[in-house]
Amino acid sequence: MDHSSLPPLSQDVIQRFDTEVSWYIGHVRSLAMTPEECCADQGNYFVAGELFHFLLQPTSLLTDPSMPLSAEQKTAIEVLRQSVRSVPLEARSGGPNAAASLKDMQHPSWEVPRQSAANVLTVLAPLLEARAAWGTVP
Repeated sequence: MDHSSLPPLSQDVIQRFDTEVSWYIGHVRSLAMTPEECCADQGNYFVAGELFHFLLQPTSLLTDPSMPLSAEQKTAIEVLRQSVRSVPLEARSGGPNAAASLKDMQHPSWEVPRQSAANVLTVLAPLLEARAAWGTVP
């Protein structure tokens, strides 16, 4: 994304975008990792259940028209959400230890969401890199 093509954003929108994208993308980055890295990144406790829950939460990235996401970027997030929604209960058992979390995240049903998460990171990369051009949020 060319910095000159960035939409003019108010400080309020910049702050809301930065907060929302930081929280959401943290979970997306974790999911895009290998199951082992993902579990370690998420603290090895109820990883699959938390990712399932957090990635399906309503996000203003999709609902707030002032957010600077393109249709392609919004679609990538929706595809990720749909793929996460399809993960069955048996792949998010909620075991309270590292071994149970790793077993959940190694379930084959997490492969498509993992690929979708990697795609979201790719599609959003130009926008995430361009955040610096908007200036610092007070």
